[in-house]
Order: sequence, then C-alpha cells, then structure tokens
Amino acid sequence: MLALVDFSFEFAGRYLYKNAGWHIKPSEKIGLVGLNGTGKSTLLRVVAGEFDLREGSLSKSSSLKIGFLNQDLLSLEFQESVRDVVMAGREDLVIIDTEINQLLHELETDYDDKRINRLTDLQDQFGQLGGYDWQSQGDKILEGLGFTTEMLEKPLKEFSGGWRMRAMLGRLLLQAPDLLLLDEPTNHLDLPTIEWLENYLSDYQGTYVIVSHDRFFLDKTVNRIAEVAHQQLYHYKGNFSDYLDQKDERDEMLQRRFENQQTYIKQQMQFISRFRYKASKSTAVQSRVKMLNKIDRIELKDKERGDFDIKFNIRVNPGKQIVDMDGVSKSYGDLHILHDTRGQIMRGDKIAIVGANGKGKSTLLRMMHGSEPHEGNVELGWNVESAFFAQHQLEALNLKNDLLNELGTVSAEYTEKELRTVLGCFLFTGQEVFKKVKVLSGGEKSRLALAKTLITQSNFLLLDEPTNHLDMFSTSVLAEALENYEGTIIFVSHDRTFISRVANKIWWIENGKIKEYLGTFDEFNEWNANRVVENIPIVKAAPAHVVEIKTEEPTVKKSTLSKNQIQRLEQDMAKFEAEIKEFEKSNILLTDMMQNPDISSNSEKLIEVMNQHKANLDLMVQLQAKYDETMEAWLLSQE
Repeated sequence: MLALVDFSFEFAGRYLYKNAGWHIKPSEKIGLVGLNGTGKSTLLRVVAGEFDLREGSLSKSSSLKIGFLNQDLLSLEFQESVRDVVMAGREDLVIIDTEINQLLHELETDYDDKRINRLTDLQDQFGQLGGYDWQSQGDKILEGLGFTTEMLEKPLKEFSGGWRMRAMLGRLLLQAPDLLLLDEPTNHLDLPTIEWLENYLSDYQGTYVIVSHDRFFLDKTVNRIAEVAHQQLYHYKGNFSDYLDQKDERDEMLQRRFENQQTYIKQQMQFISRFRYKASKSTAVQSRVKMLNKIDRIELKDKERGDFDIKFNIRVNPGKQIVDMDGVSKSYGDLHILHDTRGQIMRGDKIAIVGANGKGKSTLLRMMHGSEPHEGNVELGWNVESAFFAQHQLEALNLKNDLLNELGTVSAEYTEKELRTVLGCFLFTGQEVFKKVKVLSGGEKSRLALAKTLITQSNFLLLDEPTNHLDMFSTSVLAEALENYEGTIIFVSHDRTFISRVANKIWWIENGKIKEYLGTFDEFNEWNANRVVENIPIVKAAPAHVVEIKTEEPTVKKSTLSKNQIQRLEQDMAKFEAEIKEFEKSNILLTDMMQNPDISSNSEKLIEVMNQHKANLDLMVQLQAKYDETMEAWLLSQE
C-alpha cells in the first residue's frame, strides 16, 4: 500500500529519523507511539504528502486515497452548516447528486430521451457508490460524535475548536479513504464519544494509523504498533498492551545478549593479553584479534526519558470532611445542570467525575473552587487548602519569567534540582527550562500551569483534564505521584487508564443529581455496562455501592410505620414481583415469536410483536422502580 524506504528527515537542525523504514500494508490498524518531540505528527505529514523527503523514498499507488485528521483543522472556518460540511466529504456523491437534481428540474419543463438516459446512468452510478445511504450514514456518524439534530443546521464556524474537530473527523469517516491518518483523534472527545469511535473503528474496512496517548483507546483499536525511538521505527504485532510485553521481552533479550557478548569479549581480550608475546600462541592470538574486529557489537540504547520520582506533599492535614454540598442548584438559562442536590468529599477521597460533555463536570469543579455562582451551600472543611487547575489558569502565568523561575514562584522551599525534576516530568528538559513563558505554545503553558498547581502543597486538588497535553510517559508518572498523594483529589478526565489508576470513587451527574459509585473505574464500567442508556430507568436495582447523594439530612431516622403499613408494603412487594415475572414470561414468548419464520418474514407482524416486547420492557422498568422504592421503605422499617 505504502512504503518508506531508508528515509531520513531533518527538522530544526536535528534528525527526527535516520535511515528508517516503514511498510504499511492493507487492512493494518496501526498505533504510532513515542515520546513527545520524537516526530510522530511529522511522520504523518510525510505520509500525507505535506512534507517532502530529501533522503530516502516514499512509494505509493497513484490511486491511494489518504485522509488526514490533524490539529491544524481547528483553525478552519466553514460558512456552511455542520451537516453540509460533513456530507461534502463525499465530493464524488455531491457532484452526482447536484447533476441529478438539475436534470430532474429540467425534466419538469423539457422532457427528452437524452436527459432521461443521462439521469438513469447517474442514478445507477449514485447507487453503486453508496449514495442512497450517504446522508443517513453521515447523520449516524454525527450523532455518534455527539451532535444533536438542532446542531446540524448551524454554521460550523459558530462552534468551538473541539466541535469543529469532531465535524472534520466525521467528514473523514464518511469519506472512508484507503488510508486514514488520525493525529490525537480523542483530544476533544468525551468518554461516550470515544467509546463510540472505538466501536466505529473496530468495523472500519480500510487501513488507518493513529497517533494517540490514550493507552485504552489503542488497546481497543489497533493490531500493530509502530514505535518512534532513537530516530528509528520499531514494529510490533498486536495492540498497545501486547507491544509493552514484547518491548520488555526484546529489551531483556537484548540485555542478555549484550552481557553474554561482553563476557565473551572479555575472555578473548584476557587470552590476547596473556599470550600476546608468546611465539607459540601468535597464530591463535592473531586469529582472535581478527575475530573481535569482525564481531557485530551489540549496543544498548540509552532511555530517551530518564526515570522520574516525584512526590506531591501537603502542608497541613485537614479535617475529616473536605467538602460539603447541600441543596445545590445550577442552571444556564433553560439548561439545568444541578437541582437541589448534595454531595460530600471526605479526606483521602480520589474522585473522578465522568460523563458526556455538557453534563456539568467542569462546572461542578468551579463551584467547589468558588469561581462559579450557584444556589445552595458549598463549604470547605476545617484546614482545607485547595488548588485548582483548569485551562484558564494559563492567564495567571508571568510571561516575562523563564520556566524555572515561574515554577519557583510557588515556594522558595524547592531546590533547583527538585524544580527541574518536576519540569522534566511535564516534558521540559535540558535548556528548555530557561525558555521564556511568553514563547510557549498553549499546550506547553498548560503543562507549566499544571506543574505549578501540583507543587503548591495543598491538601485538596481540583483538576480539570490534567492529562490533555501529556504523553503516556508523563501521564504515567503523574498517575503514580497522585496514587501516592496523601491529600484529596477530585478531577475530570477522559483518559481511562489514568482514571483507573488514580480514582477510588466515581461521580457522575444524572437527572440533576450527583451520583456516586463507591469503587474503582473498572468496577464502575462493568456495572455501568449492564445499565440501559443514560436517563432511562434502570431495570435492575442498583448495587449497594452505587449511591444517589440525597438532599435530605445524611442521618437516617428510624421508620415509625405501623404493623399494618409494614404488612401492606410486603403485599405490594409480592404483587410487583409477581407482575414482573408475568411480563418476563410474556417477553420469552414474544422473543420466540420474533424468531418464527412466519412472523419474521412479515414486516407488519414483526413490528407489532417488537412494539409489544418494548412496551413490556417499559412496564417492567416502572414496576421494578416501584418494587425498589417499596423495598427501601420496608428495609427502613426493619431497623
């Protein structure tokens, strides 16, 4: 499909690649990984034809269609609606569709065989190219990427950069090029949309290359890994986890081969030194000298990034309760985020707030920080010292300082070595620590602001997307440091590996209430996979570790129900349970009916049976909710 042979690429006075090679074969799903600055995005631009090679060669078929999603697309401003921009990705269908509509218009007043024949040919061609599914497929993609029906008719230029990037991704997916190049496609997506994209790519028929720092995403979407390191490309079969295992095995095997070779060389050198001047051994000595000169020496590459051991300390210990939220409501006009809800954060909690964009995750953080107006009470506990990281923190950076001095403004307690270590974790190494803040990119400023937040020695951290501009190595270092952090954390992130490592509780907002899962993110995912889609009642009762944080006082009063009332509750529970079982039996019969050829071949009968099946499920959900409510009241009466 495409081959890069013995290619080198120099950028800003240094080689990113030196005599490297890469063959991309049909149907390969490749994850391109490596540390920041090693040239992953540059390599995609080479493959896309945006950068020319001075050394080496790139060969590909002249008919190969390449689609490239890159961060430059954020700056594009389209006058057309979101739907029109995405549909225009299939330029071949747009041209044919335009001509078909023109011919239909002409035939209304000027009917002739030539136009009829041309229209027939175009309609056949349109169908063969998938034109009759074109717009519905585009709408499905846009829905999966989070666009509502109302959003589709608005001009794309009115949307933020993140939404523009989603639209451009949708445009590329609709194009379905032979080779799809995706540079950090999950950067502007929330968790539900990332999961949708994973499923979409798993069924994608073409070949693609993904640059991503999301390990979980790569594990789900790729079957090959190309690693950029030491100006070379190293190739591995399998997903990202397989790559890590193979890389460890390769490094261990290379280490053993190196040690064995060094032992062998040492033995030969000892023989040469011992018998160098002995005439009877001169032939043997010369033979071994020649052999050592010809030996292919094994070299161990130094790590491109050293080991970082950082720790975020706290200045003072807080009380047991960190945050108490009571009767909190928040709205933006007609958009209601929270309504009369409550929540508590206790010392030692490490809470991840998850959910789709627009649900109020960042708003909730700002409310706790005190920078977002709201109704109700949000109070910090005794001795709580908070530090907040969000993108607007960039404005607080002093543009005149260099990185080392700017980080040092947090506290005079840190040594230069400690500050350099922290900066190294956040991808600033060597002489980069002396760069002025004013010359940093937006992503670099974000990393610096995050570093400043984390070394404040606060005992309560509020972090909004802390891993957005970090590579996998730095994200892993940060996760380890936060795992060992003795304070309390609440954070928003779409990096599932990071969430899995750091969080011991999960929060999400549903129907205006804060919900809490008392467990890890992996456990939450397993439980959540069994739920119906968000905002639909849950069929099964939620397990004990799922909590809706009630608006009432946290202390539960003992029930004062009479004996007759308790007996009535028990009768109601038995009644609801019996009715649920009847609906279950009915749906078993309906399922059998749907599989009956006489019904499955008759669309009207099949739709009727399916509608009845759905109606039964809806009634079962309502009954289960009543049963759960009655059960809670009965349990309370038993205390």
